[in-house]
Amino acid sequence: MRLNDSGYNALHDREGLRLKPYLDTKGVPTIAMGNTFYLNGKKVTMNDKPLTLREAFKLGRIVSDNFAKKVFKLLKKEVTQKQFNALVSLAYNIGINAFAKSTVLKLVNINPNDPAIKKAFMMWTKNKELIGRRKSEVEQYFKK
Repeated sequence: MRLNDSGYNALHDREGLRLKPYLDTKGVPTIAMGNTFYLNGKKVTMNDKPLTLREAFKLGRIVSDNFAKKVFKLLKKEVTQKQFNALVSLAYNIGINAFAKSTVLKLVNINPNDPAIKKAFMMWTKNKELIGRRKSEVEQYFKK
């Protein structure tokens, strides 16, 4: 399973796009769609040159596709495309290792339609600015 255009667009909207390096909420140098590394494995630094729009979209697409592959491997139950898109968005934001240990994944792998998944998503709101993102992901996940 892969992100579809709707999933990619929702992820892009949630992450935002910045062509110049910036510090994320944890003070980590970041660029494009919340990327802390380039495709060659080099860490982003505040001294890096800005990306072109084309470079930023390419980086975002490749990184999100890699997350999608990893999320798919962790799933034991079949999910809808919208559910998958929301799970990739969560994993992209919290990291694949955190996602792999998450209550969200545990619940999805038991019953992908369990209403408790909503509460599990909302557990990932340590920073208050993430509340809107999580609500958006939950809405995407449970949308018919």
